[in-house]
Amino acid sequence: MPATVKYFTKGNNPTSTIYIRFSHGRKFDFKKSTTLSIESKYWNNSKGIVRSVAEFGDKLNFENTLNGLRAYLINKFNTDYSNGTVIDAQWLSLAINKHFNQSDEHDFNFLTDYAQHFIDSLPYRVQRNGTTGLAMSTIRKYKSTLQKIHDFEKHTGKRLKTNNIDLKFHNDFIKFMSNNQQLNLNTIGKYIKCLKTILKNAKQFGLKVHPEVEFDGFRSTKEKTYFVTLNQDEIETIFNLDLSDSPYLENARNWLIIGVWTGARVSDLLNFTSDNINNGFIEYQAQKTKQKIMLPVHWQVQSIIEGNNGQFPRKISNQRYNDWIKEISKKAGIVQLCKGAIYLVDPDKKGKKIKTPQRKVLGNYPKWKLVSTHTARRSFATNHYGKLPTPIIMSVTGHTTEKMLLAYIGKTPQDNAILLKDFWAMENIKGKKEIQLEIVKTAN
Repeated sequence: MPATVKYFTKGNNPTSTIYIRFSHGRKFDFKKSTTLSIESKYWNNSKGIVRSVAEFGDKLNFENTLNGLRAYLINKFNTDYSNGTVIDAQWLSLAINKHFNQSDEHDFNFLTDYAQHFIDSLPYRVQRNGTTGLAMSTIRKYKSTLQKIHDFEKHTGKRLKTNNIDLKFHNDFIKFMSNNQQLNLNTIGKYIKCLKTILKNAKQFGLKVHPEVEFDGFRSTKEKTYFVTLNQDEIETIFNLDLSDSPYLENARNWLIIGVWTGARVSDLLNFTSDNINNGFIEYQAQKTKQKIMLPVHWQVQSIIEGNNGQFPRKISNQRYNDWIKEISKKAGIVQLCKGAIYLVDPDKKGKKIKTPQRKVLGNYPKWKLVSTHTARRSFATNHYGKLPTPIIMSVTGHTTEKMLLAYIGKTPQDNAILLKDFWAMENIKGKKEIQLEIVKTAN
């Protein structure tokens, strides 16, 4: 069935705007305004054509205009569809504008147009600390959020305006990302958070934003995150593991050891070079936060560098690092069952991940399966927490508040209470020893 273009008007006004319905089978069916208008007495809405009325002297030109638009849209559809272009309501709107040589300037009342403007300005935005621009990882989050909005608009067949974003949208958007795109609630929550920031900025820009965005119910989603860390015995086992028969695993193991003793994000970790070492310290600027971080070189890290002719290990991709450290942990015998979430793999499809509504499936798995790119950084923070002053740990991990650090390593008020209890117990023992020593001294 070929694509079809039909024209229609709405209402019974003396002058009406002509709308277009573009359809092709069940997959494509979009309606948009042509911005053309006609006196209703000259229009046959049941047939979607100009009436044959003698007094309408511009009939021929008007018909040619509509026929020209019809032919243009059908030809453009055939070309764009065969080239893999996304055909949606936005495609139809842009095609109409292009045919009539209308301005393609953005209308910031539309959410996607303003969101794109917001994203374009991020590299030049001055932060509270005076620095200019946001980290690329942060910009990518906003770009992903914009893509999710585009996906939702394609799903609903409607373009959203900033004042359309209400609690109903909030519910529908979450449902769409959960059911249709199979995202977990924490990932969805990050998109909602970015969306709220865009809308807050739009309001400051002077655009009309729906008041329900400020309601308590318009909040980010989240669920409990399970993660594993490597304790010092496990780190020692991995460090001493003989991987000489697998150079790629040995290289990845060395990065893992450096990660657990630097607490660096993987985006910084895998970019370390000898230039980052200065007088026994590792110095670098975090890509995400632009913070200057400095820490001493741990003896295991020093051993790895010295064994590699004074260089850091060979650079690898994040994905290979993530995959190989699991294999390394398995070889190290880190197999105790731990609670966590992983992608299930279909054994009949050569390791292809099984799609599930939650993407990752919660359960009890061997610990090596749960090791990931975040494990090294979390291990550093967890292994040093309670042994070093928290500000020192934060200076290495780059967390700006203690609350952020504690959330990252999963510490609760109960954990802090236990630390305080242990501290008091040690102080009590210490005090008793001092009393006994004083008594012995008096007796002599």
